[in-house]
Amino acid sequence: MTLLITGGTGFLGSYLTRYALEAGEQRVVVLDRYANRARIAGVLDRVTLVEGDVADSETVRSIIATHGIDRIAHFASILGSPARDQVLNFVKVQTLGVANVLETALEANVRRVVFASSVAAYGEQTAETLHEDLLPNPQNPYGAAKVWAESMAKHMTEAFGLDAVSLRFGSIYGSGRAWRGSYNSGILSSPGRNHFMARVEDAVRGAPIVMPRGDVATDFTYAADAAQAAWLALAAEQLPHRLYNVAAERHAIGEYTEALRELMPEAEITVSDTEVPTVPAPLDGARIRQELGLELKYSLKAGMADYIARCRDYEAARRGVLATCAGGG
Repeated sequence: MTLLITGGTGFLGSYLTRYALEAGEQRVVVLDRYANRARIAGVLDRVTLVEGDVADSETVRSIIATHGIDRIAHFASILGSPARDQVLNFVKVQTLGVANVLETALEANVRRVVFASSVAAYGEQTAETLHEDLLPNPQNPYGAAKVWAESMAKHMTEAFGLDAVSLRFGSIYGSGRAWRGSYNSGILSSPGRNHFMARVEDAVRGAPIVMPRGDVATDFTYAADAAQAAWLALAAEQLPHRLYNVAAERHAIGEYTEALRELMPEAEITVSDTEVPTVPAPLDGARIRQELGLELKYSLKAGMADYIARCRDYEAARRGVLATCAGGG
């Protein structure tokens, strides 16, 4: 049978595409409206890439029927809140897209759907640690959309027998975080500067970077470990719960900066005295480790090393794609 990954050339989706193939998946279909072929250049010849809208029911229905889809990882999403004139388009992707995937999967008896949710679903909490039994309290449209999608997946599982599970990903770093299809859509404005975890990509391109103050701590989960979590949720015979946090170790931002300096001594890196990012409370990742067997493979430094290597590979692949297009190939 075949795995469908929506948003499979995006940030987390591209890591899952590669992970699934490395884990032995023989047939993978990727659905992406803004396909980034360079992001999966090393495995592009091993996947079926469909460019289309996840909110279009006929597109999703045709993919499932044509390719014999039995599992779906729904990673297509807009990361952030919409621009002033893009609210309807934002809702279309975040809610209609989810509902379309869930309903079409139910119609086709798809064995399992894994939905990529976010720590943003928790919003403001008084608890010192964020665990799955807390009531969500989102503070923005992005978090609210994730809670809605989780609720719809839970409802369709309990009411209609769909097998769906949501994963709340915490702070993830990895190749592709700096620039995503969300920006290509026009639904979000391009950020003035990259998130501090993504400034690695600026450094790889030779640009000087400024990192935040180092004494703030946050969760650091490498995207390849996040992909492993999604794979385990897709492959598990039984799911004791329908919601799992995905988080790794908590580190001071200064440790991240020092790892980057050690691995890229040629990079021009300074530290701001005034930039103090707002970070979420620690995610409790015990449930997915205990029930699905998640074993994190990457330390902070190992994740950073792989991140840098993938960024360099991506830049080379991107230049190759651009050269091919310019040459008419």
